[in-house]
Amino acid sequence: MTAVRGGSLTGVRLYRKGEGTMCGRYHFEPGDFQDLLSVIKDVEERLKVGEIFPTNEAPVILGKGQADLYHWGFPNFRNKRPIINARSESVAEKPMFQKSFKTQRCIIPASGFYEWDSKDLDEKGRKRKYLFQGAEAKPLYLAGIWRIFDRVPSFVILTTEANPSIEIHHRMPVIIPKTTMYDWIADEAYAREYLQREMPDLKKTPV
Repeated sequence: MTAVRGGSLTGVRLYRKGEGTMCGRYHFEPGDFQDLLSVIKDVEERLKVGEIFPTNEAPVILGKGQADLYHWGFPNFRNKRPIINARSESVAEKPMFQKSFKTQRCIIPASGFYEWDSKDLDEKGRKRKYLFQGAEAKPLYLAGIWRIFDRVPSFVILTTEANPSIEIHHRMPVIIPKTTMYDWIADEAYAREYLQREMPDLKKTPV
C-alpha cells in the first residue's frame, strides 16, 4: 500500500480495527477448497470458516501437498497493530520482506475479499461492504510471503495497483492463477515476472 497514514512506515500496510484496509478482510469457505482440506485435516479443529480477520490463523499453501494454518500479520515493532499487506512494487527490496519474498512465498486461498465503499453509504450512514470474487464467483489464490516470529509462522498478503473492476479502491491483492500457484511458490523468477502483470477482473457483490 501507500505510506501509512499517521505513521512513518512505507511499503507496508498496518491493520486498524474497523478500517476497511486492502486487503484487510477476506472470506474462506472450506467447500471451495476440498483438495486443500485433505492436506490440513490434522488441524481441522482450528480451522476458522467465514470472515478472516488480521491476527486470525488461516490456511496457507506452501507447496504441492503442503499446507498449514499460519497467523495473518507480521509483528509491528513500533506499535501493536500487525502488518498485514506488502506492496508488490517494493516487496523484493524492503528489509522486512526481502528474504521472505526470495525464499518463503506462499498462497492464501480465499473465497473472496472484502472492501468498503466510502462513497456508498447504507441506511445507517455506514460504508457499504462489498465482496470481490473471481469470475462466476470462483475462489481466489492470493500471493503471500511468510516468516516465523517467536516460533509463530506468519504471513502477509501482497497488493498491487487495482484494475478498473475494483472501482472503490486504488489497490487490490495480487491474484495468482490456480494453474501456476506452485510456480509462484517455487520459482523466484516467475514470481518477479508475475508481479509486473495486470490482475484479472473481479466480480463485486454487496453484502
